[in-house]
Amino acid sequence: MAMTQAVLPGFRAQESGVIVNVSSAVTLKPLPMLSAYTASKAAVEAFSEDLALEVEPFGIRVRLVIPGRAPETSFSAAARARSQNGIPEAYSDWAKQVFSSAPPQSVEVTTASDVAEAVWQAVTDASSPFRIPAGADAVTLAEKAA
Repeated sequence: MAMTQAVLPGFRAQESGVIVNVSSAVTLKPLPMLSAYTASKAAVEAFSEDLALEVEPFGIRVRLVIPGRAPETSFSAAARARSQNGIPEAYSDWAKQVFSSAPPQSVEVTTASDVAEAVWQAVTDASSPFRIPAGADAVTLAEKAA
């Protein structure tokens, strides 16, 4: 939001610009133990939707890039490590099951280049959709959600 506030005066003055926010495919298919993360990404999406309405009269576009699961990053390990100590006792047995079960292996994943391509599309293609899934898995989830 602070970055948006910083760039809007210049974009309004030039009567053009593109704001690209990044969300997550967890907004398309929620996962257990990620409620706060999912809520934060849903907030990014709601902010972006309203912002798009507010800045369109100034010739400014807003786009949302929605990446899927990216195993080449350390997100899963970091999220698991951070949440281990903050789980209420009532949920501890269930959380252990969630963390110990192997996630279904999918051939479809998201790479850094998938996200870069989606951002590039958002910036350079004025006819791009508001929501741009990034990565084969995100594309599949977006199609199922439509």
